[in-house]
Amino acid sequence: MLSHRVKRERLGYLQIDRTRISCPQADLSVEPDIVFISYPTFESGGARLVPKSGQHADRYIEVEGMADLVVEIVSDSSVKKDTRRLPPAYFQAGVREFWLVDARGQTPIFIIHRRGENGFEPVAADAGGFQSSAVLACRYRLDAMRDAKGNWEYDLREEA
Repeated sequence: MLSHRVKRERLGYLQIDRTRISCPQADLSVEPDIVFISYPTFESGGARLVPKSGQHADRYIEVEGMADLVVEIVSDSSVKKDTRRLPPAYFQAGVREFWLVDARGQTPIFIIHRRGENGFEPVAADAGGFQSSAVLACRYRLDAMRDAKGNWEYDLREEA
């Protein structure tokens, strides 16, 4: 869903997994589950692609600078990192929105956080359970349901 919106609206650069972002000012070097950097952020110099050494043009090893949006998906081994250590580091690095997803329990947790005065603050959900993303100019809700075999399936719903 996110990738469709980013492509359709030509918003920027969205990478899922294995994209390193670094921000020397915040002493941050991490591979978020999802990272989005808008074209205006690149154009303003807020972020830059660090080229991979070698002969291949257009190959990069990391993004240096600030990301507009970072998503972390909590696992049993990443709880402390995703919920305690990374949010303040992302805030210090200038990340505009931080989304946290924890689907380990019966009811998935999905919280969009936006920048507050001293840290990230959760965005309140509306009556339909949607939260607004200022970065993507859209509203989102994470739905969970069982598939035909009883396994959990998740669907990120989007409303303009």
